[in-house]
Amino acid sequence: MEEARLVNIGAKPVEDYVFETILMFQEGNSTVVLKGSGAFISKAVDVYNALVSRLGDSVELVKVDIGSNRFKGRFKSFIAITVRKKY
Repeated sequence: MEEARLVNIGAKPVEDYVFETILMFQEGNSTVVLKGSGAFISKAVDVYNALVSRLGDSVELVKVDIGSNRFKGRFKSFIAITVRKKY
């Protein structure tokens, strides 16, 4: 099985991450994980919604992982949204 590619969501505009994800799909990757941490959790959800808005039924939600990691002695929340391109 193919390994999922990771898109770390940060300070760039939402459309940049949507474009990056679409490029990964066009390169032949069928599964992409959109990961946002801390303040970028809501932006990761915005990227997913923009992706579905643009690609419609050709993209499907595989799973959503929510949790926290220890970072410099503190816990930092994250969301990982796994999407798959339908062919």
